[in-house]
Amino acid sequence: MENPQPTVTDAAVTALHTGEVRAHRWDGRELETAAEKSPRTGRLFLSGTGFIGDEQGDLQHHGGPDKAVCCYAAENYDAWCAEGRDLGPGAFSENLTLRGATEDRVFLGDTFQVGTALVQVTQPRTPCNTISRRWSDWDLPREMERTARTGFYLRVLREGHVGAGDAFEFMSRPSGAVSVGDVVRIMAAGTVDREAYRGLASAPEFPEQWRRKVLRRLGENGLL
Repeated sequence: MENPQPTVTDAAVTALHTGEVRAHRWDGRELETAAEKSPRTGRLFLSGTGFIGDEQGDLQHHGGPDKAVCCYAAENYDAWCAEGRDLGPGAFSENLTLRGATEDRVFLGDTFQVGTALVQVTQPRTPCNTISRRWSDWDLPREMERTARTGFYLRVLREGHVGAGDAFEFMSRPSGAVSVGDVVRIMAAGTVDREAYRGLASAPEFPEQWRRKVLRRLGENGLL
């Protein structure tokens, strides 16, 4: 895949959210989750595993160094509202709501300065059933993937302090990188595109777990 010129310019943090694990009853089911996060004022310390005071209820699928920070684009919320879904910052449990950093402008392996921290994009966020239950909308995860409005995760390369209003400043991109949006569209497609899948498998910073899935699908379809 070609390495396009960086397209993230003038991006900024519009909101910072953290949350603790609490009991909720959503869509008729009891859940222990930190999906309901609250906006924070001032600056918070971002460690190698996430913001101080932020928790995850499902440590098997959330959290860890490669999912230290969850990001979501403010432009996506504009689109959801225009389509009739009354969703706003924090609705998808993101830590950072960003304006100017959509899935088609952010690539795996991109590094950004935010506050005094340095971060790197690792993978798209995979929508889960917690989103469906929170909003009693079982079509929502599928719509997130269809529109590639999934959000994405960051790892922390340098710890620091971050707050709403900070610039999300593009620093670098590896050669041959693939956008978050392209990864979502290719992986969520109903058919296996041999060239697109091979492009993902060879892309820098493509998560090893996802690479194995791509190679397995190619093998199952006789396309290796």
